[in-house]
Amino acid sequence: MPITIDGTGLAGSPGPLRIAVELYAVNDRAALSLIESRTGELYETFTSNVPGETLAGDEVIVGLWRLPMSTVVALLDSDCFEPIRTLAVGNARGAVWRITSKELLQAIHDARAAEPA
Repeated sequence: MPITIDGTGLAGSPGPLRIAVELYAVNDRAALSLIESRTGELYETFTSNVPGETLAGDEVIVGLWRLPMSTVVALLDSDCFEPIRTLAVGNARGAVWRITSKELLQAIHDARAAEPA
């Protein structure tokens, strides 16, 4: 079952958004995006890859500098994430969030397992 958040009212979103999982090629960290459920169009990639930052396997860096606050609130309201700390990313601020959704963690695990050795 895909993980969806209510995108109604978010700038440029017609309604439900699903979380899509890919991996950053450099280090196989989770690259998470919001995809419009009805059209399949990319709404926003909300994670960023900062290779020099130490993260646990269940953590992602969220690019707060490029997200409207309504999107941040919708993501946190999904109960899929728990804020851990903030960090400097260049001249901006990012956030480290722990992934708390078992389904999302399984999707990330599956994406890593599908990567060629």
